[in-house]
Amino acid sequence: MSLRTLLEEAREAWRYRELLDNLVRRELDVRYKNSKLGVAWSLANPVVRALILAVVFTYIVQIKIEGSPYFPFVVATFFPWTYFLTGVLDAGDSVSKHLPLIRKVYFPRELLPLATTIANYRHFRLTLLVVVLPLVFFLYLSDWLRNGHLTFPPAGILLLPVLVVMQTLLIGGIAFFLSALNVFFEDVKFLTAVALDLLFYGVPIIYFLEMVQYSDKIPDWLQGPVYQAYLLNPIVVIVTSYRAFLLNPVNMPAGALGLTSPTSVNHPVPWPYFIFAFVVCVATFIGGYAFFNSRKWRFVEQV
Repeated sequence: MSLRTLLEEAREAWRYRELLDNLVRRELDVRYKNSKLGVAWSLANPVVRALILAVVFTYIVQIKIEGSPYFPFVVATFFPWTYFLTGVLDAGDSVSKHLPLIRKVYFPRELLPLATTIANYRHFRLTLLVVVLPLVFFLYLSDWLRNGHLTFPPAGILLLPVLVVMQTLLIGGIAFFLSALNVFFEDVKFLTAVALDLLFYGVPIIYFLEMVQYSDKIPDWLQGPVYQAYLLNPIVVIVTSYRAFLLNPVNMPAGALGLTSPTSVNHPVPWPYFIFAFVVCVATFIGGYAFFNSRKWRFVEQV
């Protein structure tokens, strides 16, 4: 599909922006239908899971961090991961479940995965405002009350909106690919769920990026290439950046989850990799949109 055609499709979708807003509202209404607490339930689930992870890795695995609890470092990555997880999983059948409507009424089909992505974005934005940022503020406030000296979040916190945009573009691009493929191959959504379960352990959520960089399980001559290859995954860069932008670096002793020596952890990703991740997110969104539009007129053929 040419760039000119793609822009024409985008302009056509923009004409239906009011319909897109209605679809987003419908997604949110259906999600919290018949629930007394509404959005609170969707916040409670990841909070409880993050608490369990923090307890396990603090008191059972006994991760040691100097001068700071482990829980905020889990929360700072777990909620962005949950946003990615739900955004990708919800996209799987965002078109398939609306096939009867697609056969009856004309509208730009790309509005369906976009509506799912935007609905999850709005929920994640609420999560940041209600859970993550207040927790970070409480961490710095409690440190001031306990030690008498006030510390501030890293300057990178100003780039938090850029990070959210990056992640939303990545989720939206993947949503275009998956929603189109799932119309023709229903196994896609099941394979996606399995792949995401595996990816959870391949992303530094319950551990730090430096534990890959300085792991005693990797030969010295391989540590550099493995670390560089690891950073080519945009979701690794995104999740690590949330933590580094919200919380200051801390020290961990030698032997903590395979560290070869005492190491300062939670540093920002090198800027070349951050810029590369941004480019990948944009390219994924554009490529996904082109892929979706090249196949959307065949959706009505599916029974």
